[in-house]
Amino acid sequence: MALHTTLPIYKVAYDLLSVAVDYAINMPRPVKATLGGRLRDLCVEVVLLIGKANFAANKAPYLDALLERVQETELLLRLCQDKRFISIKHYAKAIELTASVGKQANGWRKKYASSPVT
Repeated sequence: MALHTTLPIYKVAYDLLSVAVDYAINMPRPVKATLGGRLRDLCVEVVLLIGKANFAANKAPYLDALLERVQETELLLRLCQDKRFISIKHYAKAIELTASVGKQANGWRKKYASSPVT
């Protein structure tokens, strides 16, 4: 088992957290605490769930929760872009990161679904 901070999925998720914090800082004051804060919190949960999944014998519940948080993150990002709280360029960058996390998490889930738990 690798240290979770060295996993490619962790690195992409951390980049997602970093951009989410940057986007939240630059949001208008009325939505900074609500949308920006929730976006940031979801990204923190994604990073934490990666660590929990890495250490768990049964990774499936953590990976399922991780994929749910990624989906919620994508929804909030789309709302922020639709309301013009973030630019299309920033939205595209963040969605690229969420897609990468989602693909890696699905791959991880498939790998452990097909192998016996030890």
